[in-house]
Amino acid sequence: MTEEFYLCLDVGGTEIKVNLLHGNQVECEKYPSHAEREKLEILAHFESIVKRQLQVVQEQKGALRGIGVAFPGPFDYDNGISLIKGLRKYDALYQIKLKSYFQKWLVDMDFPENIPFLFENDAVAFSIGEYIDGVGQHADKVMFIMLGTGCGSTFIEKGEIVKNKYGLQENGMIYQDPFLDGTIEDYLSANGLKMVARQMNMNELDGLALYQASQKGSQKAQDVFYEFGYLIGTALQRYVQSFQPDCIAFGGQIAGSMKWMKPGIQAGLGQEQSIRTKIKTSENGTLSTCKGLVYLLNQKK
Repeated sequence: MTEEFYLCLDVGGTEIKVNLLHGNQVECEKYPSHAEREKLEILAHFESIVKRQLQVVQEQKGALRGIGVAFPGPFDYDNGISLIKGLRKYDALYQIKLKSYFQKWLVDMDFPENIPFLFENDAVAFSIGEYIDGVGQHADKVMFIMLGTGCGSTFIEKGEIVKNKYGLQENGMIYQDPFLDGTIEDYLSANGLKMVARQMNMNELDGLALYQASQKGSQKAQDVFYEFGYLIGTALQRYVQSFQPDCIAFGGQIAGSMKWMKPGIQAGLGQEQSIRTKIKTSENGTLSTCKGLVYLLNQKK
């Protein structure tokens, strides 16, 4: 029996996680994103990643059942066109029809051009995967927040993605909503974490260095995460009040430091909201993103 494969790419501003799903097996590889480089360099990087995975499928004489790409917004997901501009990541791909490049790479490797294929927002794919087989199970209302280079978000109510309700914009996302002296993404992101670290006179500024210092017992580094958590709770308070979720589920690289952020988040939400709203962290955000992509690919078929 021919083995079936799904190729899933979780494209972030820092790294690209690639999963080749077949049966109950998951083969994951990580690559630097090169998100700040020029157009041709980024495309060549994507091409080498995709063709390497397609070669694995060929070597194992498998059948490729679909390709799913989780990509941060803004993005025209139906047509596979990047609309990212001025976000310090993938600016060089602005208005580039990535879908055409992926289809060409398929043909280059002797795969049919019409294999099921989709682009989806990374936060949406993650949220669907977590909702059907993760921390969002058995909950009617869940807020999903991804903390990384940017701030991704999806609100799900009884299995449906919420848009243009509960004070949300038409796209159902919050990253561009005003907060303090900027937008939510200015603060609930890697740059926001660095800003807090600078204000607290930390030598370690990026999330990984702060995480490592916290693991070693640095009270100052742990205090940075508490203050960052307080920012998160303060920013999310209005959405929690209007949406009244059963839980807030966090993903993204920064969510790995949740044990130090959680008390700050609860303080920022306020006593009443923090008591009734559970705070959960994804066990494997990349796998959830891939499960979400495969679910959507099968829905598309």
